[in-house]
Amino acid sequence: MTGMLASVNSVEEALQALSASVDIIDLKQPALGALGALETDLVKNIVDAIGGRCPVSATVGDLPMQPEIVYQAVKAMAKTGVDYVKIGFFPGDDWQGTLEKLAALTQQNLALIAVLFADTQPDFGVIDSLKNAGFKGVMLDTMNKKNGSLTQVMTKADIARFVQLAKDRSMLCGLAGSLRLDDIAELMPYQPDYLGFRGALCLDHNRTAQLNRSSIMQIKQAIEHHQAENTENRILIADDSEINRLILANMLELNGYTVDAAADGAEALQFISENHYKFALIDLSMPVMSGLEMVRILRKQHNPLKTAAISTFAVDNQKAGALDAGFDYCLTRPIDEEQLMALLNLH
Repeated sequence: MTGMLASVNSVEEALQALSASVDIIDLKQPALGALGALETDLVKNIVDAIGGRCPVSATVGDLPMQPEIVYQAVKAMAKTGVDYVKIGFFPGDDWQGTLEKLAALTQQNLALIAVLFADTQPDFGVIDSLKNAGFKGVMLDTMNKKNGSLTQVMTKADIARFVQLAKDRSMLCGLAGSLRLDDIAELMPYQPDYLGFRGALCLDHNRTAQLNRSSIMQIKQAIEHHQAENTENRILIADDSEINRLILANMLELNGYTVDAAADGAEALQFISENHYKFALIDLSMPVMSGLEMVRILRKQHNPLKTAAISTFAVDNQKAGALDAGFDYCLTRPIDEEQLMALLNLH
């Protein structure tokens, strides 16, 4: 599922974003640069005003990549109580030294998000270094807002590759960079965890102007529309038995669903990375990657896709084990069509 991140610069704007039910409230000062930082006292006031009702992230400013400078800024911002601290990886200086320094903070369970700038042709090889340093996530943004949106400065293939690299490493993944309403349809198929907006939410698309509630709602509704459009009738099946796949697919298709079928958990994860699904029906016992392994990876990726484990459940505590691993439901084979349709109709 893809959420909406709204960047704000005051208590009033934060509460406005909260009332629109955005998924992440991001704190920054657009007048001070691509990732201009707010004063920590103001950040603390906003965090207090939100009161845990929505995740909050904050930037530390357009800083040179010098380990001690970035470390101190991140440490100070983390003390405000934000859920995520965003660090811009600007060209030049000491990226590796900065990562090594920040690793000490990730070991204290601070959730750090790295921001790479699409218009500087970043080397995606750094994503492995970010993962090794304990970063929670990574996002793409643009440094020079005059160059156009993310979709204008980076190819579709590179955006897709970025998202996949992040997901493969179980990292949160965000896309931003002067995004507008028209960019949503193009970016949603990549299934980032969130899309980030500032200028598109403001009067006259001016990122330093005030937020406009109707613009916020328009963006929010567009994301929800594309999400629903992609997931409404699409079901994923994962089962190593071709006969079982055919029987279940036929049952679903006769009830109006579109079906994708995978032969193991690894293939199922690949399908999920490329498509949105209403529901996934997963056999527990598969070669290459079992259903249990698959759903554990899915939950580590913070993917909320509803799933049902399918098995004869002949072994004691097998259902409990499946639910503990992250499955939402258990269906006993042979599948009862009426029971399955009732379950799907709940979602």
